[in-house]
Amino acid sequence: MTTRTPGFNGSQQEHWLFHCGDGAAFLGPAGSKELQAYPDAVEVLRHERAVYGWPPGELENYLRSLDKDDEPRAYLFECRRCGTHLAYSEFG
Repeated sequence: MTTRTPGFNGSQQEHWLFHCGDGAAFLGPAGSKELQAYPDAVEVLRHERAVYGWPPGELENYLRSLDKDDEPRAYLFECRRCGTHLAYSEFG
């Protein structure tokens, strides 16, 4: 049996997230409101930005500014094996 997950378009170069050695399922674009239900994905976003050296206050402001229908936005994924939620975000 073949399973597929939908593609998506982002305003920057899209990339697919992987977990447990497999491609994660794309759940859709997400803003701060939608991400409240996925604290594991928010932690992935915190780590993503911390790598760039963002100060904690700036990082939290950025996470609050995420908007499902505008920029900046996040893209939400779910591991097909363990159910962990992942996300990445676009920023200028």
